Amino acid sequence: MSRLDELAASLPTGAGVYLWKDRRGRVLYVGKAVNLRARVRQYLSGQDGRTMVPFLVGRATDIEVVLTGTEKEALLLENTLIKKHRPRFNVKLRDDSNFLHLRLDLDEAWPRYRLVRSFGDDGARYFGPYASAQKARQTLTFLQRLFPLRTCTDATLRSRRRPCILHQMGRCVAPCVGLVDEAAYRRLAEESTALLEGRTRGVVASLEARMRAAADREAFEEAARLRDLIVSIRSTVEAQQVVDPRLSDRDVWGVHRDGYTVGISVLPVREGVMTEPQGRVVQGVVEDDAELLSSLLNAAYEVGTPIPEEILVPVLPSDHEALEELLSDRRGRRVRVRRPERGPKVRLLELAAKNARLRLEQQGDEEARRREALQAVADLLGLPEAPRRMECFDNSHLGGTNPVSAMAVFVDGRPSREHYRRYKVKEAPGGDDYAAMREVLMRRLERGIAEDELPDLLVIDGGKGQLGVAVAVLEDLGLHALPVVGISKPRTEHAKGERAATDKLVLPHLKDPIRARPDHPGLRLLQHLRDQTHDHAVGYQRKVRRKATLSSALEEIPGVGPARRRALLRELGSLKGVMAASEAQLAAVAGIGPELAQRIRVVLDG
Repeated sequence: MSRLDELAASLPTGAGVYLWKDRRGRVLYVGKAVNLRARVRQYLSGQDGRTMVPFLVGRATDIEVVLTGTEKEALLLENTLIKKHRPRFNVKLRDDSNFLHLRLDLDEAWPRYRLVRSFGDDGARYFGPYASAQKARQTLTFLQRLFPLRTCTDATLRSRRRPCILHQMGRCVAPCVGLVDEAAYRRLAEESTALLEGRTRGVVASLEARMRAAADREAFEEAARLRDLIVSIRSTVEAQQVVDPRLSDRDVWGVHRDGYTVGISVLPVREGVMTEPQGRVVQGVVEDDAELLSSLLNAAYEVGTPIPEEILVPVLPSDHEALEELLSDRRGRRVRVRRPERGPKVRLLELAAKNARLRLEQQGDEEARRREALQAVADLLGLPEAPRRMECFDNSHLGGTNPVSAMAVFVDGRPSREHYRRYKVKEAPGGDDYAAMREVLMRRLERGIAEDELPDLLVIDGGKGQLGVAVAVLEDLGLHALPVVGISKPRTEHAKGERAATDKLVLPHLKDPIRARPDHPGLRLLQHLRDQTHDHAVGYQRKVRRKATLSSALEEIPGVGPARRRALLRELGSLKGVMAASEAQLAAVAGIGPELAQRIRVVLDG
């Protein structure tokens, strides 16, 4: 009997979660079961026919289990552990930080929408996820045009003494200066959430009643605004398809598989109207469709997100009853997970499957374009093969103060934001870009050598001078074979009137820079990488500068010495927390008091 067989025989028979681990202790796979011992034995006896099982068992050397009280609790724990360990043989669930959501906290005095990448059980409402940042911002802009809620921060709201330009444009009702009462403002916020949830009938009925009331009291300007709002909402809804005459709410999931790559599509139906489909492509899927859907549903319908009363799937997960119970708890009302056999719901599933296939095909086209762009980079720079990982560096400072640097990383032609890094320049003199570049490159590449993680192409935002620094660093570290290129804007050419000149690519062994045509796919990919790096560096420099400015502002306030500054930071968490704190919150900090809190607030509000 092998060690794994012995481990399996000793496992408990209760419900819980099991983790397969390799010899280094890394988690390979996380699963759930009503009977842990019986489920794990299925893997070892060959009763589980999934293609990934022999590979999993062949790599595993240990099995760890966690007992739970019920299968529902096992579902919750499985979702958490998959996001934590990101096991190789599980579907790669994107955690909260990968998605954009719209957040609205109705408990605030003057609620405002914010784009966030994480959410929790904090009482706020969350809408999304939006896998595309562009789509999320378009939705937010649309909402702000229809429902003029504030967009400013709490600190700005407190400090304003007159309405901003957004109020003049009709994009904000100016709660900052008391031009709207809390009841009217809350009604705007609640109508906006109803629209996001697809509950348009109630929103339109409420707006029509308010429009008639405004007309009766001869408030014709308000009535006209409400009329335009109704027209805008109706025009949006009329473009959508009524698919359920009973006007119920449901999500319809579609799956289309091509080997280990799966296209996913979700068709949301709200009040009988199909709204815009959501879709994604999941790579490296070794689970079957039933297990995949179990993981996806568990991850998609988190606490705080809208959950419909019915979820239609092409295949029922084996744990669908526990899943229903879990989602019902999160929603606060009954949720059903169903696989219809006939009728209009089957046609909805077919439509979802077509959308999933389309998403997969579009992803394939995008990947082909990225491969072509990477090969174009290789051809342009004379590289032996297309670079899989490219890293770009840029410096940023303001008049030599607060110098920082940033690194952006593209993997397979796409931004890999989890690998982006920001650096505070510690040793180089302020304003010395060459010294700063040398310091940061040494720090990054020395660590890369130690961790055996180096780029296939090093990109420097700059011309010959910056490139020379990079080449010297590579020589000092013995990385002679690591390709490096500088990308420089054609400022000299533009100054001479050559308006059509494109960015220059500078290579160490070439006297003259490479000039590619503006639409060259390789050049455009390098420009995208350079722009990402520049924005990352500038954003970080502004953040550092704001912190330094706020810190110096605190230092200049009479009565706020080092001890009180430390007390403020300790109690409020950060300089940002100090900036956002109300007068009462500042006064509550030990050693501050009402009078000093008022002085601090005046200085911070500037």
